[in-house]
Amino acid sequence: MREARLNQIESMLAAVIQTLGTLKAYFEEEREENGARYRETQRRFEQVDKRFEQIDQRFERVDERFDEVMEELRENRKEHLYMGERIFQNEIEIRKLKDVGATA
Repeated sequence: MREARLNQIESMLAAVIQTLGTLKAYFEEEREENGARYRETQRRFEQVDKRFEQIDQRFERVDERFDEVMEELRENRKEHLYMGERIFQNEIEIRKLKDVGATA
């Protein structure tokens, strides 16, 4: 009876060892696949980071150009205000000349 029990325990241990070996192989395979997926994900993140850097550089250029355009618009506004002032002054001078011409 004892011999049968030992044989049973031995066969159960062999089954456990075999199952553990299978699980170990499965986990190692999963680890390798996960490592490959991780490397691929890292590569993609690096690509995304590079793309964001490019986008940042473009935004910087757009921002610089926007500042340049705003400065040009400020200068144009100053010139337009000056021209409007000059036109107004010329109209006043023309009226004065007309008034002087009409009285003469």
